[in-house]
Amino acid sequence: MINTSKPTFTFLNGRTVGRIGYGAMRLTGQPRNFGPYPDWQGGIELLRRARDLGITHIDTARAYGPHENEKIIADALLTPEGDYGDMFIASKGGVEKTATSISRDTSPETMKRHVAESLANLRTRKIDLYYVHSPDGVTPIHESVAALDDMRREGKIDMIGLSNVSRTQVEEALQVAPIAAVQNRYSPADERDEELESMIDWLNEQGIAFVLHGPLGANPMRQGAAVNPTEALRTLLARAPNVLVIPGTTTIAHLEENAAASVS
Repeated sequence: MINTSKPTFTFLNGRTVGRIGYGAMRLTGQPRNFGPYPDWQGGIELLRRARDLGITHIDTARAYGPHENEKIIADALLTPEGDYGDMFIASKGGVEKTATSISRDTSPETMKRHVAESLANLRTRKIDLYYVHSPDGVTPIHESVAALDDMRREGKIDMIGLSNVSRTQVEEALQVAPIAAVQNRYSPADERDEELESMIDWLNEQGIAFVLHGPLGANPMRQGAAVNPTEALRTLLARAPNVLVIPGTTTIAHLEENAAASVS
């Protein structure tokens, strides 16, 4: 297990995770493909290899699959005691995905229903971190967060996160409940956005994690790609101490290369 010089982040509630995690979305299809990952056992083996490499932060969502992504994580990582041990599982609700469409619904009723469905899919009593997946443009963010705070108070989730949001939305959410993490897209291939850069530093001051989805951009392992995954991830981690990365892959070789960025 890789532990040497492993960079970590400690949430405000005292929970510590490695800053290099694993984004599981691709195990159950590309963003606009549907249906389970064709090699279910291969996905299980990949998730278990991530655990063996010391990657404990696993990011998923109810919409991935849909449902199947959370289910493969349960198949792979639940312990014989029926929990996740030292693994840190983050999921998301508020996106509805069917075989023909994707839509957003972050109303309080839907957020609570999605938490319940994620709990069932993951076969657990509590989820470590649960995000508003993407604001729907209709429901005020404070209403979505208030619903998740109800779930937190009931012991069904431990921490609340926000994904695909602005600083203004984070500030509004903080008026309702503690926010542990913000997950937005950020990679070496993306143009630098001054507002986003400023938000990273502001979140760091608040003790809030900034989780990068798509940290290596699109197709980072394609032949001739300019991005060196290990160096790119190390550069991103150096951006600020609250930066966490969750690169995704369907190959163990690529997973191992990403994990190597955790060793200085």
